[in-house]
Amino acid sequence: MKKSVITFFFAMIPSIATLLLLIEYFPYTGLGRVVSIPITLFFNITILIISLFITEKLKSRVFKSLIWFAAIPISVLVAIYLHPQEYLPSVLTQLRELIFSHTTK
Repeated sequence: MKKSVITFFFAMIPSIATLLLLIEYFPYTGLGRVVSIPITLFFNITILIISLFITEKLKSRVFKSLIWFAAIPISVLVAIYLHPQEYLPSVLTQLRELIFSHTTK
């Protein structure tokens, strides 16, 4: 039980860090942030708890690692996808333009 709680909290670190970075770098959310942050946390907690239950049933260390390597990026993508923008394009669109803007010219 203690190991599961520690694993869960370590798996939550990327999600929390993503939320903090989104709040810092994409602040134009209006009142949508009041609703989106609890919903994002709920979805991320649900994803990680389901992953925790699945990995407790497995014996193979490789499969456990694969599940965690899939669950953590999914929770980060959920945080990015659910972050609202009031009048700018979505966060995914802004990130895509920022990363790939030099390739389209």
